[in-house]
Amino acid sequence: MPVWIRIVPAIGACLVLVCLRVRTVRWPLPLHDFMTYWIAGKLFLTGANPYSTTGMFAVERSLGWQSAPLVLLNPPWALPFVALLAALPFNIAHCLWWGLSLILEVVCLTALWKYFGGEAGKQWIAVFLALTFLPAGTAELMGQITPLMLAALTAFLLLLRRRRDILAGFCLIGVGFKPHLLYLVLLAIILWTVQSRRWKIAVATASTYAVATLGTIAFNHNVLDYLHNTQQAALDTACGVGGELRSLFGVQLVWLQFLPTLVGIVWFAFYWRKHRKTWIWEQRIPTLLLVSIATSPYCWAHDYILTLPAFVSLAVGLSKTRTNWFAPSICYLTVQIVIFSPHHTKAGLATLSLLWLLFYWGVDHFFCRNQTTGSAASSPLTAPAYRSQASPAAQS
Repeated sequence: MPVWIRIVPAIGACLVLVCLRVRTVRWPLPLHDFMTYWIAGKLFLTGANPYSTTGMFAVERSLGWQSAPLVLLNPPWALPFVALLAALPFNIAHCLWWGLSLILEVVCLTALWKYFGGEAGKQWIAVFLALTFLPAGTAELMGQITPLMLAALTAFLLLLRRRRDILAGFCLIGVGFKPHLLYLVLLAIILWTVQSRRWKIAVATASTYAVATLGTIAFNHNVLDYLHNTQQAALDTACGVGGELRSLFGVQLVWLQFLPTLVGIVWFAFYWRKHRKTWIWEQRIPTLLLVSIATSPYCWAHDYILTLPAFVSLAVGLSKTRTNWFAPSICYLTVQIVIFSPHHTKAGLATLSLLWLLFYWGVDHFFCRNQTTGSAASSPLTAPAYRSQASPAAQS
């Protein structure tokens, strides 16, 4: 049976998600996270303190923001990038970033489709995934920096495969715009770099972070207030699974915010010990992304845009099977409707996003691993493209 015949019912089911994504787009674009990037970039360029609550709030009110002040929580090495947006008028920069975010997502997903071994003629599935993934739509609407992080992660993986280690190291600066989200990915990169002796990656990464940070401080020494001015704001923000625990047992119990991260680190210790000798990035990055974001100390439902590589790998696996796509697509639709249904707190939305991990495991286990087309294994974990990326320890 031709693949398009098996996919048509799934497309019909997921058109609901396309409609929901279109309906979320409002004009003018709402003031939210992009506003903090633009204002912080403007303050940075003018020599003011980009982490000042009073300085940020004064500009926020001039733009029409009526709620509590928002502050920039991203580290100093992100400032040169947000400053590029601040060079333009706010409305133009806002619209430009929204469009650029959508373009970055489509380009990344089509590149990841090939990266995970998908057939060139079926790349449209990756585009359809980008158009139906609600966390991506929310990230675009809020003007989040995560689409740029997705682009940096994608570039790192592609360059790593081609053994362009210096350029791959440069790209890791973007992965660190929100290092708490991908903390397990960064930890795995460090351990794998040492194990495989790919020292160029380490040198390029350290040099890039050092130049970006020191250059930022030299340009505007006020950025040294980063930890002083953002620490309390971060502690006051209860989001993710840790935030839900604080809402249940007491907001004053700040240590609960980091309990999921401790669980993630323990899980990673066993995961690395089990797979380190045969570490293959295409095989390990999907689960690593999902667990890292799910157990990060601070995450929102829209941060799961960074798990898109995992679902591209899953779609590639499904495209290599004879299974009907209708059941996985109904699960895909149901998970998103449950997560983004109204009346949830923001911490509740992030906690419900744990369903993405269950969805990935379930589809991979029940629909990918147990079916084949021809002689090739259909699971994204056994695609032929992975065999070229085994660590030197595994190849020896």
